[in-house]
Amino acid sequence: MANVTHIIYEGPSLIDGQPIVVLAQSGSRNSKTGDMVQTFIIRSDIDPITASRTGQDTAICGDCIHKGKPSDKTTGTAIGRTCYVTLAHAPLGKYKAYKRGVYGYATGHKAIADLGFGKMVRLGTYGDPCAAPQGLWDSLVSRADGWTAYTHGAINPAPNMIMTSADSPMQAESAWDRGERTFRVIGHVNDLIQGKEVLCPASEEMGKRTTCESCKLCAGASVKAKSIAIVAHGTSKRLAKELVG
Repeated sequence: MANVTHIIYEGPSLIDGQPIVVLAQSGSRNSKTGDMVQTFIIRSDIDPITASRTGQDTAICGDCIHKGKPSDKTTGTAIGRTCYVTLAHAPLGKYKAYKRGVYGYATGHKAIADLGFGKMVRLGTYGDPCAAPQGLWDSLVSRADGWTAYTHGAINPAPNMIMTSADSPMQAESAWDRGERTFRVIGHVNDLIQGKEVLCPASEEMGKRTTCESCKLCAGASVKAKSIAIVAHGTSKRLAKELVG
């Protein structure tokens, strides 16, 4: 399926008030997620790499520990960044196309709902969905087959929709006490908390037996299942393993 991208939100970040844009892409060749609607939450005024390096990605990443620390360099990303998203790929490409005026708008409940109709939706392919209004996501998934969503925020404002990203067993336990389901990056398979977590079925360790499109487990507390954990992976695998232990 051809990739078609729409602008579905332009406005202030709910995290810090800085300008952001949300882009929804129909059609994906991502082998892990499958053919889901992908959404990108990026600064509308600063390219993703510069935003990372200068710490201005707080608007779309909040206080996520994986975004690294600001650098005084003039090129590259944040120091110690362990996020699995490669900014020079899709996020930067989306930003450049957005600034060139390539994308059209989808506005209003019906138009946004139509983008998700009959499909699985990934809320925050890059960026934290809590940076954008909840009503936006409600519309996008209202006619969808399901969704995946994660937040690294200290408070999960929509636990029935969004997984709470935990960076330690203590954080996970606290979230479980609040009735939330978690998604946790772990350093090794034996770090899994038995009885509470299961390994991501789409992970390498589980033989990539399915895709996010088919799995549908990462939809917050709307799914009655154990929480999900995944062994650190991606371009920053080594650093991420050191971070989570």
